[in-house]
Amino acid sequence: MTTIRATCPTCGEVGLTPEDIELRIDDGAQQDDASFYAFTCPECTDRVRKPADQRIVRLLLSGGVEAHRVVKVRPSIRTDGPRISHDDLLDFHTLLATDGWFDHLLDTVGPSV
Repeated sequence: MTTIRATCPTCGEVGLTPEDIELRIDDGAQQDDASFYAFTCPECTDRVRKPADQRIVRLLLSGGVEAHRVVKVRPSIRTDGPRISHDDLLDFHTLLATDGWFDHLLDTVGPSV
């Protein structure tokens, strides 16, 4: 069985199996630290996450770690309405402080399409 050495910030060097490591690769990223690997330290059980440059990715893959691709989803944004103002935000904050705010909000918005 392959043992992969990694460093926990609390415990120092620990031994892991390929199954212990989560490797996320972001092929479309502009910065080097978008890809990462993560593991739960077998000593202190803290979750550790570290950036993975191309060299680290190659080493982990050669050690048998399964890679998962990072999928970025861009939400569709409606831009046809007016911008939210500071007054709108303050009115919403005031509304949230009242009883029945959700029902009032639903009445304001109307039926869903």
